Amino acid sequence: MPTTDIFWNQMGLYNEATFSVQIIMVAIAAILTYFIFAKSGTKTNILMKVFLSFAFAWNGIVFFLIYAKSSISTFFAAPLFIIVAILFVVDIFTKKIEFRLPSIKWQKFITAFWILLAFLYPLIGLTLGHFYPKVCMPLAPCPLTVLAIALVTAAIPNVEKKVYVLLLP
Repeated sequence: MPTTDIFWNQMGLYNEATFSVQIIMVAIAAILTYFIFAKSGTKTNILMKVFLSFAFAWNGIVFFLIYAKSSISTFFAAPLFIIVAILFVVDIFTKKIEFRLPSIKWQKFITAFWILLAFLYPLIGLTLGHFYPKVCMPLAPCPLTVLAIALVTAAIPNVEKKVYVLLLP
C-alpha cells in the first residue's frame, strides 16, 4: 500500500475517533481568532496561547503518537508539536507574543486569507478527491500549523522567534 494511502487511512481513523473533539476545537479556534482581531488584549492573548498549547499537544500526542504510526511521526512530528505546545505555555508567562491584526491593509488581507485557508482545509481536500473521513479537518496538524503561522506572523515584531521557527518545518 503506498504511503499516501496509509496516511489517509490513518487520518480517517483519527477523524472518526475524534470528530466531536475536533468540532469543539474548531469552534473555539474560530471564536478566539475573532477576538484576537476584534478585541485584542492580554486576556485574549492568554486564551489563544492556552488553546494553541492544547491543540499542538493534542495533535502531537493523539494524532502523531496514536494514529499516524510511522517513525517520522513518532520521532520528528510528535516531539516538534509537543515542543511548540510547551513554548506557547511558556509564552503565557513571558508574554513575548502579542496576537493582533496587522495595521497595514495588505498584511491584514494576507493574514485573513491564511486563517481562512486553515478553516477551509476540508473543502480544499474535497476538491482534491478526499472525502470524509479521509480529509484534513481544520485543526489537524497541517491546518493548525497554517493557522498558528498566520497568527504568529501577524504578531511580528512581538513574537517568540523559537515558536515561529519551529512552526516552519
